[in-house]
Amino acid sequence: MIAPRCLEMLEQLDLVDPLIQTGFVVRGQVHYNKDGERVEITRYATSNITDTFYDYLLHCRQKYTEEAIHERYRRVSGQSVYYGTKLLSYQISEEPDDYKVLSILETQDAKHVQIKSRYIIGADGARSTVREIAGIDFQGEKTNHHFIRIDGIIRMNMPEARSGVVGIESVSHGSVLWACLDHHRTRVGFAFPEKLWRQRGANLTQEDVVQEAKRAVQPFTLEFECVDWWTAYSVGQRLASSYRAHGRVLIAGDAAHTHSSAAAQGMNSGIHDAVNLSWKLAGLINGLFTQAVLDSYAVERRYIAAKINQLDSMVASLTAGQVPNQYRDDPTFDRSEALTDLYRHNQALYTGIGVSYPPDGCTIVDDPDRPKINVFPGERAPDVLVQRPGMRVPVRLYTLFRNVGKFTILLLCGNPTETAESLKAWSHYVGSPDSHTRYQADLFQHLSIVAMPNGIGSVTENLGIEDLGPAFYDVDGSAHSRYGVNHEDAAVFVLRPDGTLGCIGRLPDTNHISKYFARFLKAQKGPKAAVVSDDRISNQRGVGEVDMQASNGGIEAERS
Repeated sequence: MIAPRCLEMLEQLDLVDPLIQTGFVVRGQVHYNKDGERVEITRYATSNITDTFYDYLLHCRQKYTEEAIHERYRRVSGQSVYYGTKLLSYQISEEPDDYKVLSILETQDAKHVQIKSRYIIGADGARSTVREIAGIDFQGEKTNHHFIRIDGIIRMNMPEARSGVVGIESVSHGSVLWACLDHHRTRVGFAFPEKLWRQRGANLTQEDVVQEAKRAVQPFTLEFECVDWWTAYSVGQRLASSYRAHGRVLIAGDAAHTHSSAAAQGMNSGIHDAVNLSWKLAGLINGLFTQAVLDSYAVERRYIAAKINQLDSMVASLTAGQVPNQYRDDPTFDRSEALTDLYRHNQALYTGIGVSYPPDGCTIVDDPDRPKINVFPGERAPDVLVQRPGMRVPVRLYTLFRNVGKFTILLLCGNPTETAESLKAWSHYVGSPDSHTRYQADLFQHLSIVAMPNGIGSVTENLGIEDLGPAFYDVDGSAHSRYGVNHEDAAVFVLRPDGTLGCIGRLPDTNHISKYFARFLKAQKGPKAAVVSDDRISNQRGVGEVDMQASNGGIEAERS
């Protein structure tokens, strides 16, 4: 399952189109009780998704997601992925060489390759070799819960079997998940009874899994025309004690955190990790950021993983049909209601739309004098509708820029007839020695949104000043309203490359912008650079794309 926030992130990387052509779009859900009766329960993160234009979940199996990412990587970098290559060991040199990591790999043809690199990222799963060699503790424990997942083409007499997500309350197998997948496939997930696991767990066969699936969905009948894949696993929540070690070692995805698949957070949290880490590491490699920026990756993402694991402990127990310890003495406890409430209260986290990070004084700064508006530093910047000058067709803000390692300076101008002095103050700041535009690095893209009708005339003339970047009209005021800016006010929002709000300020005050970037930018200042348009228009490159160049230029390999 790909959650809405991850779909937004993938869109920013030009990855979403092949996935939405392949996957199964899910809105809403169906639920049946143990007697096969349809009941109204809003449980999964498929209902009432708000504040995003991706108001659905996309069910797309991992192999198709990997294919899309691999193809995009190949087209952008000209490189390929070396599948079947095993990391044997690595060590960190104390020499003054910038390529301090020496890794030894074993290829598919059993040859050994030595690679020198600046950093090593362990995205190598729950049994991570990178994490183990680094000596990073993987804290947590397993439970007695065991889950089954099985994919295939299915014949079923359950009504609405291809409606997307179906929940079935099983008498013997907990809460059964029924999920429609791509290419006419369906995934059935359920808890394997503990007694049966003790009897067969070590020798479990596909036939065993199919038979238990049939029992789990009773009173409905189920037949598999084919089985593509199945797995059985023990449920546990584990969290790495650190996401960075020895300065040069980083971990992400399942190497950094594991949990059950009950809430479908595995791949989604891994995508969040990758997007959060990539721009920070690329900027550091290119000498643009301080070490504190890379350190913030571990702080931010471990904070979210801990929240997911805490919730997953409850979700997994309830999904398995168990009563959590804190409710064992409560005679009014209802497992189904508890599971429903848990999903409902944490939907924003599960969809990713509500993922936010606390201020760190580095790339997320919450000034005590910040205007009291609808959004906060550390949150995802809302996607809103605007219009291009002369074109009375709405376009989404997120389609106007890509994630290529640049900060987006988003100026909400209000109505220029009422905010002229504030806009002049911004124009003066942009031309001053303190301006972020003086940094000699291609780190910024600028967008302005004007609260006025998209009628006749020039948008620059309507603004009264230039050098604000490409401008767009907010004809109904909805964009300003979502960001909490009145028409008689102007405000500036700094979006990090991952779409997280870094800082917010109300004009005419501009000091917060220059102070914000001075906290972590190492790039030198010089003559004023041009205020460029968004990357889709200017076609300029940012630090995120240099990351691939740096990795290509930084490899020294020798076969042994």
